[in-house]
Amino acid sequence: MTLPKRLAIILSLLALPACASTDRIEARLSFYKEHLQHYLGALRKADSLTPYFLEYRVNDTVFHSFQANRGGVIEDKSGASRYLGVEARVGSPKFDNTHPMRENLDFTAWEGYQNIRIPYESEGKSAEQALKVASDFAFRAAKDQFIKIKANVDVRPAENDTGLDFAPAPSAKAVEPSPPPPPARKKLDSLYARIRRASRLFANHPQLYSTQIDFNFHQVRKLLVNSEGTSLAHCETLGNINLYVETKAQDGMILWLTRDFFFQEVPVDFPYDSLAQAAEILMRKLDTLRTAPVMETYVGPVILKNIAAAVFTHEVFGHRVEGHRQKAVDEGQTFATKINQTLTATFVSIIDDPTLASAGGIPLNGHYRYDDEGVASRPTMLMENGVFKDFLFSRSVLSPKGKSNGHGRGVLGLAPTARMGNTILQASRTVPAASLRDSLRALLKRTGKPYGLLLHDISGGFTYTGRDLPQSFRVEPLYVNQIFADGRPDRVVRGVDAVGTPLVSLRQIAAAGDDPAVFNGYCGAESGWIPVSAIAPSILLESMEFESRAKDQNMPPILTPPEVRP
Repeated sequence: MTLPKRLAIILSLLALPACASTDRIEARLSFYKEHLQHYLGALRKADSLTPYFLEYRVNDTVFHSFQANRGGVIEDKSGASRYLGVEARVGSPKFDNTHPMRENLDFTAWEGYQNIRIPYESEGKSAEQALKVASDFAFRAAKDQFIKIKANVDVRPAENDTGLDFAPAPSAKAVEPSPPPPPARKKLDSLYARIRRASRLFANHPQLYSTQIDFNFHQVRKLLVNSEGTSLAHCETLGNINLYVETKAQDGMILWLTRDFFFQEVPVDFPYDSLAQAAEILMRKLDTLRTAPVMETYVGPVILKNIAAAVFTHEVFGHRVEGHRQKAVDEGQTFATKINQTLTATFVSIIDDPTLASAGGIPLNGHYRYDDEGVASRPTMLMENGVFKDFLFSRSVLSPKGKSNGHGRGVLGLAPTARMGNTILQASRTVPAASLRDSLRALLKRTGKPYGLLLHDISGGFTYTGRDLPQSFRVEPLYVNQIFADGRPDRVVRGVDAVGTPLVSLRQIAAAGDDPAVFNGYCGAESGWIPVSAIAPSILLESMEFESRAKDQNMPPILTPPEVRP
């Protein structure tokens, strides 16, 4: 992956409510628009190399965070923050300071990254001064980077990239209603007490070496104004309760399981029984894993249960169709020449739809109304009936007439790039999910293999898209069953990771179940950690490869935990 080539300045403030009245928000937008135009005009008069674009992004956040471990509290935080990112672009939409630099070992563009704290009571003289300094700094850094990129292009072979570094987009204007404010900290005491009580269930299990229950919630009021006339205000609300358990097998292998509950409104009345049931299931599964046999390396038929299939879609396919990766010469560009080619089973389609707020009653992490470049989100068909159709685009596009499809995303301080939102694998032909076992056994008999695998869940995994290393993926199965050809009962196994390459793996999809499910999580890439979702039914792969997992060389602890001493 390449580092972003855009500089952002961040100003931080503390203890400000995230979502204020509409009139107040309108006044704040006007403040930023007025000063943006003033400072942009001044910068354009001050230098022969001038900015053609300037943008301010403001995030006001209210958050609650609580962590409990074995009946004790290890964190209890509530607060608020404000961050403002300033971006300047120098050059032209065809070629500017964000252009990919080839074989570049100079990371001095990051010297300008800084945090500036300003008073939060009002956007008055102190804020004006901070905006002035930040706008000036962003312009100077953009100009410096633009000069370096021009020199880089002059000494490299001619580029194949005919696209735009910053495609035009219609200006957007919207002030969306504020959601209900999150409850004050004192109203969460009963919820925190139930979380703490549930964490106590882990206390008398000596085989558990790391446990935790986390509660996290944030509500963000996002403001965006730019020199194209865009003026946006909208809110993002997201939270989750996460249960985590970890153990170590006698051979030193570290094993872990997790369970998440996601929500968009604080579940003050979240039932203790749901937490207790989830904790008991995790402990029971982890105890089975701890004594399970280690499986040898394997190639053969595999069923990916719906959640695992959703992560598979994200890792194997999603990252490789992010549009900016098709422009950088050090990227593998796996699908760059595959438009209108059949790449998987004809009953499979894949769409990324950030406009979808929920599925089956479950709120989706990857939902947003506007991306972080001020472009309205929209559904994008990536694979239709097995045929590859399109990429995800920010405003960095592949052709002179290309347009963003509303997928430019990034945290403040990092340049937005094309990223996934809600990535959905759909099947036009399905079978009852339970019958996938019969299909797998038929494959086993045809190939003479004694068993296949059922992956219940897999971690987020890793995929590498660059050219300097093998362009493969690896995902860590968390809970795996062997399914035997002769009909013997399933057996839980451990110790292997799923590996492969995308073009081969996509062609292995042989059947899909009728049981789509949602995976919610966070995805890390060069524009930071962002919330995402993936949806898929269970799928049968004719073949998948598994390699031996890395193993810790330290034995389990010798000392008995104090709470279980005789």
